[in-house]
Amino acid sequence: MLPQHTTCTTGGPDAVAAFISTAWRAQGRVDGLDPRHPIRIARLEIGHASVTEAEFPGALHFETDGWPCYLVTEVKAGTVQIGASARAERCASGDVVLAVRPGRPCSANTEDAEVSLTALSPEALQRITGDQATDDSPGVRFTSNRPRSDVAAAQWETTVDYVTSTLTSVLCPEDATLVVGGAVSLLASTLLHVFPNTFADAKHVEHPHVCAPLVRQAIDFIQANCARDISMADIAAAINVTPRAVQYMFRRHLDTTPMAYLRRVRLDRAHRDLLAADPAHDTVSAIATRWGFAHTGRFSQVYRAEYGESPSVTLHG
Repeated sequence: MLPQHTTCTTGGPDAVAAFISTAWRAQGRVDGLDPRHPIRIARLEIGHASVTEAEFPGALHFETDGWPCYLVTEVKAGTVQIGASARAERCASGDVVLAVRPGRPCSANTEDAEVSLTALSPEALQRITGDQATDDSPGVRFTSNRPRSDVAAAQWETTVDYVTSTLTSVLCPEDATLVVGGAVSLLASTLLHVFPNTFADAKHVEHPHVCAPLVRQAIDFIQANCARDISMADIAAAINVTPRAVQYMFRRHLDTTPMAYLRRVRLDRAHRDLLAADPAHDTVSAIATRWGFAHTGRFSQVYRAEYGESPSVTLHG
């Protein structure tokens, strides 16, 4: 499915409530709207994730019931207060916060705020962790709604910017599967890296049952399925171990991660296609996107680092 772009400019509370319901499947309301200064919202939906850029002029109050997703708020201007109690989080320009978690309501006050709102479903994280999400538990527990550090916060901002800029170039359904799947996995992995949680911060446990033949099986599965949108959970299920065991054996035997290895395999397939391509009809951009590299500039960087020449040189022989 192609990324979906929607926009909304309105000063009407019913229209805002309808947008919240449609975009995030949450019931809510907004108070303090002034029709002379409407809310402006632009949303990019990508499978199990979405990125929304919004302008909230004046002083507004938002109230919603339980959300079905994780929502990370990046404040670009103004102020945002999340929560209504004495423990409410007050966020200023430059702050990044895990504002909402699945199943929880949200109360927020904004003051001339510009924000970026990134939503991720529990299913998106499950593709990384392999934990089963249920109605009672999203599968992984976050222990803080603030990033681990300023560097981690900057990494989140960079990742969201990269995903949104990359997906603007995806124009045909044939290109969308790997690109969208990769973008969602990147956001989910970054969320787990940036905010403290029970998955990323679990104590290291040895996996004595993990052996070299299992590594070979995992590699064979990746090689055979690299044209599909596969996740860590898929790799683990294919060889009947846990996602954490997959991480452990790739780190121990190959000094890399399963997802990094998958990217290397796809880069190799792109290299082969460039060698076999007809420069009169094929392009670097089309071949890169076919293998999940929608950002041509970034693809050229990693390609040159691996093969010692630009992809255009390979294409034209």
